[in-house]
Amino acid sequence: MPRDVVTGSPEGEPTETDPRRWLADDEDVIGVLEGEGASLLATRRRIVIVRDGARSRPRSGVRSWPYDRIVRVSLVQPKRGQARILVQTGNYPWQVVSMFFDSRRWPDAARLMGEIRRHVANRSA
Repeated sequence: MPRDVVTGSPEGEPTETDPRRWLADDEDVIGVLEGEGASLLATRRRIVIVRDGARSRPRSGVRSWPYDRIVRVSLVQPKRGQARILVQTGNYPWQVVSMFFDSRRWPDAARLMGEIRRHVANRSA
């Protein structure tokens, strides 16, 4: 599987709103975090970030990483009602992807982060 898969484009993004449409038929979702203009899905194989709103955000589309490519996952404390989840895929600053989410979803994000970390640890062992 490629290191970083990007699909979709501002001109040709599907209009369907369910981010699960980007998953393989045999891919089970183990967790979802709905964010501000994006969704993060965790499956048994990888994480997938589906962004919408191409006009306001340059990184629209779908990006995915298998667990063996994830270096670290962390949460940034809420500020002004928003928090962030960070996914680091390498040692360089440009290898960090973040997604904002409503701070009321913090407990869900913490559970999802724990699940992702377990999968990362199992792939690294």
